[in-house]
Amino acid sequence: MGQRSFPYFCLLLLFFFYTLAFGQEYRDVVPGNVVTFPDDMHYRKDYRFQWWYFTGHLYDGSGREFGYELTFFIIGVQKRLFTSKFGTNNIYISHFAISDIEKKRFYHTADTDNGAFGFAGAKEDRLRVWVGNDSLEAAKEKMHIHALDGDTWLNLWLVPVKAVVLNGVGGYSRKSEESPLVSSLYFSYTNLATEGSLKFNGTVFRVKGKSWFDREISSKSLGKDYAGWDWFSIQLNDEREIMLYLIRRKDGTIDNFSSGTLVYPDGRYRHLSKNEFIVTVLKHYTSKKTGAHYPSQWKITIPSENAEFMVSPMIEDQEFLGTYSTGNYYWEGTCKVEGSSPGRAYVEMTGY
Repeated sequence: MGQRSFPYFCLLLLFFFYTLAFGQEYRDVVPGNVVTFPDDMHYRKDYRFQWWYFTGHLYDGSGREFGYELTFFIIGVQKRLFTSKFGTNNIYISHFAISDIEKKRFYHTADTDNGAFGFAGAKEDRLRVWVGNDSLEAAKEKMHIHALDGDTWLNLWLVPVKAVVLNGVGGYSRKSEESPLVSSLYFSYTNLATEGSLKFNGTVFRVKGKSWFDREISSKSLGKDYAGWDWFSIQLNDEREIMLYLIRRKDGTIDNFSSGTLVYPDGRYRHLSKNEFIVTVLKHYTSKKTGAHYPSQWKITIPSENAEFMVSPMIEDQEFLGTYSTGNYYWEGTCKVEGSSPGRAYVEMTGY
């Protein structure tokens, strides 16, 4: 595990409490908001929180398999415009991970910057985001992502196979019973043909595969009674994709605005409300690094589709330590899918 972060997490906390005290204003996501293209692919300075999120399943010419995660977070700390290069408006964070399935190795690293002198940033007029050596950029009909940490790197080109999917209602995705403002603009490319290379453990691999892209924009976070969430991105061999998330309270109950999206082979999709799917935890494991007690196998049932799946991690320990960047740790890993249709999945679990 590499950790490139420096104490910008302390700055993040400082500016967070500063903005609470002095009431810096950001736009809320409200019912009726809809996703607008291409603007919402770009950096949206009027919102406090946003991220661009990639996960995928890659194979070299011999069939050796890798999973990857590359995420870019921007957290707004104030909207004041600075003339000095030392001025801080945002905290920029990148998380990068590779799962080597054959060797059962998980590598992860984080980078954090305040954007001074252009070492991190994002563009409002086009898709370009960068944090140190990690970057995302649009190039015609493709997206290009790159991550580098020492001798480990990832360099991929991604092409949408299906059109964009608007999660929730027109992209408005509510996350809490407490308020309709605890929500996000949320859209996905659920099937991206992916090609490129990665270097891991001293070897360069030419790889191809399939990726998933999520984009979220918001200004309000979950309240104090909430523990975290479980998120699933499932890519089936029959060309269906399924996104599900469960928002968990500290008392163990699930928020009624937990939901999902089912995407059909022809690109049509539909919203799944909480009562349209069932997620049952079958196993747990306890992290040796943090002591967190995570679910480690799930049965997922969607009765209206006559579908039942078993989702199991391909490596048990895929825990990401983001203590010096996002200030938390979480489990984020590649999984196999068995059942009505086989496939692959990525699962993220926070707050354990």
